[in-house]
Amino acid sequence: MPQPRKLKLLLASTVIGFEDQLTQLCSILDRYGYHVLNSHIGSIPVHPGKSNLQNCVNAAKNCDLFLGFIRPWYGTGIIGARSITHEEFREAIKLQKPRWFLVHRDVTFARQLLKPYMFKKRDRSRTAFKLKDNPVLDDLRAIDLYNDAVQLDVPLKKRTGHWVQEFYRMPEAMEYIESQFSDIQRIRRICAEMKK
Repeated sequence: MPQPRKLKLLLASTVIGFEDQLTQLCSILDRYGYHVLNSHIGSIPVHPGKSNLQNCVNAAKNCDLFLGFIRPWYGTGIIGARSITHEEFREAIKLQKPRWFLVHRDVTFARQLLKPYMFKKRDRSRTAFKLKDNPVLDDLRAIDLYNDAVQLDVPLKKRTGHWVQEFYRMPEAMEYIESQFSDIQRIRRICAEMKK
C-alpha cells in the first residue's frame, strides 16, 4: 500500500536571532513526518517571477497546516503596513487552515503593559502611541500580530483556532511542539475534519 503524501506544514516566524531554533524546529517536525515549509531553511517553493511576499503568502495558501511563532522582533520583511510573517499569519487565519501559534512571553507582557497607551478604551482601536527603541520589543506590530492570532476582533463565542501558547524558553516551546505534532495521525484527522 502506498504511503500517504506528507502533510505540508508551514513554519512561519521572523528569522533574525532565531536561526538555530528554526533549524532545530524544522528538523524535529521533519522527523515527525511532515514536509516542512520554511524560508530560513529554503524549503518554500519560490516562483522567480513573484515577490518574496507573494511566494510566502502562496506557501500559506498551499500548506496543509500552519505553525506560527510570534516573537518580540517583528521582522525585516515589512512591505506596506505589515511584515511578510504577519501576512502569512493573516492568510492562514483567513483560509481557516489548521493552525497552531506560539508567542514569546515578552510579547504578551508588553501587550498588557502597553494596552492603556496603545488602545482606546471604548472601541479598542489603536491610538497614535509610538514605541521608543528598547531591547525588549522592536515594533508594536508584534502585538498586533498576537491580537490577530487570538482573533481579538471576533466575538469570543465565535472564535476558533485562536489558542496561542505562551513560551519563554525554547524547552517550553519544544514541549508544546511535541504534544501537538508528534502524533501525525491525529493531525491528519484534524486536517481532514477541517477540510469538510
